[in-house]
Amino acid sequence: MRILYISILFSTFLAVYGIDSCRNVGKAKETVVAAINTLQRTNRLLGETGSAISSIEVAFHARLKPYVNLGSTQTVIFDQVITNIGKGYNQHTGHFTAPDGGIYFFVCTFLRPYTATQLHLQMVQNSSEISRGHAATGGGSQAGSMNAVVYMHKGDVVKVRHYPGVGSEIVHGDWSFFTGYHI
Repeated sequence: MRILYISILFSTFLAVYGIDSCRNVGKAKETVVAAINTLQRTNRLLGETGSAISSIEVAFHARLKPYVNLGSTQTVIFDQVITNIGKGYNQHTGHFTAPDGGIYFFVCTFLRPYTATQLHLQMVQNSSEISRGHAATGGGSQAGSMNAVVYMHKGDVVKVRHYPGVGSEIVHGDWSFFTGYHI
């Protein structure tokens, strides 16, 4: 990286001051080294990590409005979008698609209606489980939750779905949320 800085600065120096001004090589070298030091200090202050710093803010928060009777592996579509910064969440499919690579945090809170026996959900990244949650059998409505911190590549998908192989179960509308953000 240092060689690149020197080449850019030396080329700029030649373009601005001409070859005749380069007779004093020592002075030119001091100018280039000072400029490099300034660039390096600036990079440290900006928190350079050696890779491109994303300027994309990504966060979403969505609610499930209706009660939904879920079949095996059916995606839960949280259809009322409250926040969708970066436009990563699709309220028609229930999928969050990473607009940029990085570390993401997800949480899902859900409610089993008092008329249902129990509820099993899982969170999947692409096709791999990253979390699971359960609202137990018991009197009244029961709540469940799940969360995950994962690395996602641009284009990876996270969704909440009904647990595979479990019979039909109901998830309560208005009290169930899916949230995620880029850390």
